[in-house]
Amino acid sequence: MAYADYDFYTESYYGNVVPEADFDRLAARASDFIDTLTFNNLVDGLPADKRSQKRIKKAVCSLTELMYQIELAEKNATNAAVSGTSTAIGSGGSTTGIVTSVSSGSESISYATPQQKASGAKEWSAVYAAAGDVQKTNDLLLKTALPLLMGVRTDDGIPVLYAGV
Repeated sequence: MAYADYDFYTESYYGNVVPEADFDRLAARASDFIDTLTFNNLVDGLPADKRSQKRIKKAVCSLTELMYQIELAEKNATNAAVSGTSTAIGSGGSTTGIVTSVSSGSESISYATPQQKASGAKEWSAVYAAAGDVQKTNDLLLKTALPLLMGVRTDDGIPVLYAGV
């Protein structure tokens, strides 16, 4: 079960990258990754502290976006290998640019503008470097989640990142 839902993603995290159709699947994977990082310190429930809850949910949303972008990068790499181009897969299998969001009802696809491509080049570079490489992917996921989980404590006062003995 995911620690964050699509309503939190859009209304509190202000996310707009991950389509609703993909959110639950990726948020569950992100929550599983957080369970691994936290040595299952959260499996019995989120802390009662609202600030801690929000940080955990933000970590899930950040990881969910990153996982979605890695999936896009892997699809793009597959498409490039097959067709010899480096643009993302558009509707109907056509190549039209980097997809930034996809909606299911009435099928709406948004593509990155040149300004978005330039400002996100560093982020996309890291995503493309991680795509297909498990170690690089895990490192990128770790670097994304750790800052948000540092300082978060369980209701017993134990840091969620504490392995314990």
